[in-house]
Amino acid sequence: MEKSETKVKALSSNRLVLPCLFIVFAIILELVNFLYLGFTNSQGRLMGLPTYFLFDLAIIVMIAGVIYVSYNKIAMQILYYLFLTIQFAMNIVNSTMYYIFGDILSFDLLKLGAEATTAITADFIDWKGVALNVAVFAVMVTISILVVKYNKTTIKIKNFSTPYLILAVFILAECFGFTMFQIQSTNLIQATSADTEIETSDEYLWDNFQFKTEAFKKFGHYGFYTKSVLNLIFGNSIDEDDYKSYQDFIDSGYVEGNTNAPLYGDNLIVVLCESLDWYAIDPINTPTLWNMVYGDNAVVFDNYYARNRTNISEGIVLNGSMPKDSLIVDAYYNGYTFDYSLPNIFKSCGGGTATTTYVHANNKSFYDRDVTHTNDGIGFDNFIGYEDYTGDYKLNYFGDWFPDLDFTSNVMDYIIPDSDRFFSFIATLSTHGPYDSQTSDLNEYYQLFEQNYDEFVKWFTENTDYILPTNEHDLTLFKNYKAAMIDLDKTVENLIQELDNRGRADDTSILLFADHNSYYSDLCYKIKGIEKSNSSNTYINNIPMIFYSPKYVNGESYFVSDFCNTYDILPTLCYLYGLPSNTNLNQGYNIFSSQIQNSFFASNLSGMFTEYIYSSNISDVVVLSDDVTESDIKHFKNIANRFYEKQNYIEKIYKNGINGIFSPKSSAGIEV
Repeated sequence: MEKSETKVKALSSNRLVLPCLFIVFAIILELVNFLYLGFTNSQGRLMGLPTYFLFDLAIIVMIAGVIYVSYNKIAMQILYYLFLTIQFAMNIVNSTMYYIFGDILSFDLLKLGAEATTAITADFIDWKGVALNVAVFAVMVTISILVVKYNKTTIKIKNFSTPYLILAVFILAECFGFTMFQIQSTNLIQATSADTEIETSDEYLWDNFQFKTEAFKKFGHYGFYTKSVLNLIFGNSIDEDDYKSYQDFIDSGYVEGNTNAPLYGDNLIVVLCESLDWYAIDPINTPTLWNMVYGDNAVVFDNYYARNRTNISEGIVLNGSMPKDSLIVDAYYNGYTFDYSLPNIFKSCGGGTATTTYVHANNKSFYDRDVTHTNDGIGFDNFIGYEDYTGDYKLNYFGDWFPDLDFTSNVMDYIIPDSDRFFSFIATLSTHGPYDSQTSDLNEYYQLFEQNYDEFVKWFTENTDYILPTNEHDLTLFKNYKAAMIDLDKTVENLIQELDNRGRADDTSILLFADHNSYYSDLCYKIKGIEKSNSSNTYINNIPMIFYSPKYVNGESYFVSDFCNTYDILPTLCYLYGLPSNTNLNQGYNIFSSQIQNSFFASNLSGMFTEYIYSSNISDVVVLSDDVTESDIKHFKNIANRFYEKQNYIEKIYKNGINGIFSPKSSAGIEV
């Protein structure tokens, strides 16, 4: 009987080497990223890898399996370099995001696309992080090329089909990775009690990502983005009973309007002031704003705080809350009707008809406002953008804005319409920044500031604790910023004059609020003398909010020094104008009520705080004053847990397009 012939096949060892190199290099890139960003755990120890590293390792092994099973050598190398390049690029993006905002890249920012990138300038880029990651990545690529070129060893296989062997190894890698993933997901820290689930449960964090940066630290690059995709695909669905309970939740929060409110039936103009900081206001260059603060007929909220991108700040004021990991346009397409948005409730209460208008000198499609801000969305009857401007200025590039004075003057008939009642929302633009170069459209204001400069410096150094820049670069930034603020001041002055000229001064109030500080080129840190790494110093986010109302104040301006923030604006306006509201959809409180003691700010970027307490995860707090007591810390944690519990409900409402059965719009006889 003949002995069967032994079959021997030789495979290049690179088929195994490249997947193994990927595992090693992916872990090294994660290590470099964590150490560079300076992530620390609850004990303050520096983190080299995420808390739940198995999530990372599981996905890395599964990707290595995909690389291994690739059809040929070229396909393997394409996938190998593709996945490493994506991680390398995201390391750079995250180091830049963390450098600017203390934030990391998420899918809501990816959806913003061009909008998110137009605001980026060279000053924003964390060049040290770029250099480090490029150097590490270059070493990895060099090693990979050398291995592929010079590794000629082969693996001899006897009596085995090569495809079957490759498939078996692939299945083994995927099963191993999937098993690790499942084991890790079932071994997350549980809540210590039902009341502290949001604060203490890593399982809750895994399901909800309520603290984005904290989730990234705990679950790592691959764990975080994999779970983000899973949440995006599977995390939105609710059953019929849940849908009804969310409708009941909305309806149970309804509060009727009040015909006895101080400004019931009056008009309102809200001005979102891009990048306005307190040091922008002085008696020499911005006399209108200065007189509002220290003169007549205004309430000044000198303990107001905000820290969000402009579209988020705007959305909070108009809707009382915002989704944390999706966009307003997503809610619109999901079927959410914005029944309790400020424009809609303004039209539903106050007697007679009301005209609502949105004005912004940018393109209407920016942040999809042309979709969300219309009458069947947030509720503006008129939406005025760049396309409606008929003046002489041209918008040539990002940062070359129309002067807000010229733009608002050009569309003043929309801002102050000839109607019974009106609500107009103006988002300024010329003050946005960047401030590293002069804009020709603002030449008049640059010259004006230069003329006033010596007088201003004398006043500034004698009357403020701010730091006047001494080096040429920072001084140029500051001068350009102040020139833009002169435009804002003249815009507000013109609004007041136009109200008087049109006979609407007695029944119209103006709310001015800053959306965020002047973060371009770190200007606010330099002027306030705060290290950018000191993210817990909430003073950097203390910015202006002023309510100008001759009818309401009827005399000298006065200050309200209770801590308040962007979330509190809509409830306060509802109180002043007697508008119907919904306490279950609003995350803030009426500033003039005792409930303002519960005011709490959670940024969609990262971090949460009150005036003297800061945290990134509720559990670990940074106390900013010796006067803070244990009772204060307990109160902070209670209102934080309450905020995020409500946010989880609101998230479902936005994502599933849930609307209450009762609608204040339809109840007022206004067509829905």
